[in-house]
Amino acid sequence: MVRNILHLDIRNFCIALERQRQPDLRDWPMVIAPGQGRTVVQAVSPEAKQEGIYPGMVVARARRRCRRLNILPPDFSFYQQVQEQVITSLGTFSPLVEPAGWGHFFIDITGTRRLWGTLLDTADRMRRLVTRDFQLHTAVGLASNKLVSRVAARVIRIQELCDVFPGVESSFLAPLRVSLLPGVGEVTTTRLLAELNLQTAGELAVVAPVLLDQVFGAAGQRLRRMALGEDSSPVVTPRAVPSIREEIQLPEDENRRSRLSGHLYGLVEGLGRRLRSQNRCPGELTLTVTYADGVQARARERFSAAGSEFHLDSVLYGAALRLFDHAVQRRLRIRRLALNAAYLQSPIGQLALFPWDDSHGGKETKLLQAMDHIRERYGNGVLHYGRTEVRRQMAEDRRQKVKVSNEE
Repeated sequence: MVRNILHLDIRNFCIALERQRQPDLRDWPMVIAPGQGRTVVQAVSPEAKQEGIYPGMVVARARRRCRRLNILPPDFSFYQQVQEQVITSLGTFSPLVEPAGWGHFFIDITGTRRLWGTLLDTADRMRRLVTRDFQLHTAVGLASNKLVSRVAARVIRIQELCDVFPGVESSFLAPLRVSLLPGVGEVTTTRLLAELNLQTAGELAVVAPVLLDQVFGAAGQRLRRMALGEDSSPVVTPRAVPSIREEIQLPEDENRRSRLSGHLYGLVEGLGRRLRSQNRCPGELTLTVTYADGVQARARERFSAAGSEFHLDSVLYGAALRLFDHAVQRRLRIRRLALNAAYLQSPIGQLALFPWDDSHGGKETKLLQAMDHIRERYGNGVLHYGRTEVRRQMAEDRRQKVKVSNEE
């Protein structure tokens, strides 16, 4: 059965919401960033983009490029509130609505013809609904899968609709730049150009699979399937994919593995505590690494079953280290780490038969429960493992104070 997937792209979602709250900023170059100096730009207005500013640029550099730049702190609670309202409105057309980032939504409208008429009419109704109720302008792509519908929404102008007929997905993608494919960033594009001299999706689709494997490894076949327009992933509602996220902006850009592993363990501690408080185990872990130049790298690992041991910090840390080794392939310093646990489910495991049997992590579980209780009562900063960066930094600060006092 041919699916009908619609991708609704609200252009400059966060910028548009901020301008609704502050109309005086309309037509002014502005960015959204969590602070000044070395923090990274997260969203860019069209006017700022014309000044050469792009997401991932350091705020200090963006300020030098545009002196009249307005820098606003992000208000994620407000963005999330509007995002959920849009999901509710789109849910009147189909129960399968999946958010894919700020202002991006996948809607499966397969089998809704009798309710809402033709597919194009349904897509246009959704576009007009968002414009009328939220004063947000959208571009809409319609195709047989999520990949092609997302690209279709990217290549058209705002307030337009692009319909890609089933069976012509590869022909539609063939003349487009490879950078328009989801997940193909600057690094991958550079490697495609430098090592294979490929510029379009059509050129990528006809490359021998063996050659792609030599250059990109296991990711080579995924790139080829994307260039052919093949995607079987379903549209999944947010309630079906609960997730927990822990992230940290490093005090300074860092590339020493010992310190990065300390920060990573700090993320694992926070993630593990939240998982244990909800009695959940992750079915998938994703590590996102942001380099100093704004480029991001991700690594993901799926687990066949949510075993009861996956609420233990030691098990989570082992998985996080594997993801770290897979994601970090550059020598550049790292600025931000984010660890996301998705597909949460109740833990499945065999109970120990004897009280002295610790094969299921009984001792570690009791220790973590005691630590969680102490942190809940006295705060997160009262207990740290020696391997964490916070603990090491505190020790260094104490040594500095002792050194200064001795000199005095």
